[in-house]
Amino acid sequence: MKRLVRYSCLIIVLLPPLAAASDDQQKAQKLLNKITAMAADPTGKRAVSLAVSDTLAVGRAELAQRRNAMDLNYGELFVAYQLVRGGQKIDDIAAWMKSGKKIWQIADEQHVDWKQIASDAKKLNSRVDNNLLKHFGNGKAATQRDVADGYDPFLDSVRSDTNVSQQEIADAQNRYLFLRDHAGVTSGSSLDKSSEQAARKGRPDPIRNGGPQGSNVTRPVLKN
Repeated sequence: MKRLVRYSCLIIVLLPPLAAASDDQQKAQKLLNKITAMAADPTGKRAVSLAVSDTLAVGRAELAQRRNAMDLNYGELFVAYQLVRGGQKIDDIAAWMKSGKKIWQIADEQHVDWKQIASDAKKLNSRVDNNLLKHFGNGKAATQRDVADGYDPFLDSVRSDTNVSQQEIADAQNRYLFLRDHAGVTSGSSLDKSSEQAARKGRPDPIRNGGPQGSNVTRPVLKN
């Protein structure tokens, strides 16, 4: 009986941190799925590839090659590079995946810091939004960056890019349209710092809210 009580107490002690870790993983995966969904079309993919490249300090062409070799969407690729940063070898990760494991399972088995990944994923989403705003403000500069990086969004495609739900795709479409419609607010060079801050406060957070809401919101296929 004493042993049973001791085991029960141990389970009670372990449950809160385990539940917290699970919540952090779900939050990280949800935020990274936003990245994957936003890369569903060439314009969104440009913004995502650039954000991931700048965050990881890895060339866009190299990221595209790695995606192709391992069949990873951009959200999964981000997790893979977090494992590399933690000391794992990319070849070992590829071998584990070939054995049938998913990148999320591998990361969990390697005890990654899901809370930190969730925090980084939120910042990554913000970078994607900034890149889209810049693209809508000056598409020519974005194209020139593609050329300089040796990057072609039309060739950057893998099967796992579809590993998101239709709802996540719809949310990405709404977010895309929201940013496109509000690009003029942030692209005006005449805005001073205080005016820009006021403009940002007046706009909803597309990352948190998933873009504009309401029955009048249309969800067309993203176009370049």
